[in-house]
Amino acid sequence: MNVRMRLLVLPAIFAMVVGSLLAEVKPALVVQVISTEDTPAYVAMITKANGMIKAKTGFERLRQVWVGDQAGESSHGVFVVSQYPSAAAAAQMQEKFADDPEIKAFLAELKGMRHLGPSYLYKGVRLEGGYPGGAVFVTNIACTDEDAYVKALDGLKAIFDANGFKDARVNLWRMTAGRSNWTHIVVIALPSQTRVAELLDSLGDQALLKDWNVGAAKIRTTVANGTYHEITK
Repeated sequence: MNVRMRLLVLPAIFAMVVGSLLAEVKPALVVQVISTEDTPAYVAMITKANGMIKAKTGFERLRQVWVGDQAGESSHGVFVVSQYPSAAAAAQMQEKFADDPEIKAFLAELKGMRHLGPSYLYKGVRLEGGYPGGAVFVTNIACTDEDAYVKALDGLKAIFDANGFKDARVNLWRMTAGRSNWTHIVVIALPSQTRVAELLDSLGDQALLKDWNVGAAKIRTTVANGTYHEITK
């Protein structure tokens, strides 16, 4: 390849590389169902794990422990939620820790106090975040038009803002792996269990979403819902 050709090809390669780096990558969420006989002890171990992970990777509070409140079959269940920059980042971290002696020793200790249940991988679609130590109202849905539903959630947020719930943060996550009978989860985050309960009171007593639900029903079916709160220390 002559010099002129190299000069022509290199910018193209550079553009491809930069384009892939600049492409928007949505964060990934891993939800792991846990069974444990000693939840406080398990939470203490997760706090210890978060300290090790931060020292090795810089991730702050990677593992978050949540408990189901009024959540049907998931009531009183324990869940570990971990958010990563991408699904690839989650896999890379697992590979990095696979041969780490400190992590392996920790996992051996952890094995005696918990049993792993189902695990689910989600990708972010519409994200406003949450509250450390907060609470959420989660709705599992089967959605037929994601773009239209994102617009509907913009309208839902406007309804919340206009009715005393500007602190409600509306998130939509798409099921990527582990799919069951739902395609997405809608996570409405608030600072406390009380605020979630106040929101549910308003939705029920004031029928705030009567018209909104009529439109949303055309593109989504509700599969399940429930309230949860975080107990990570």
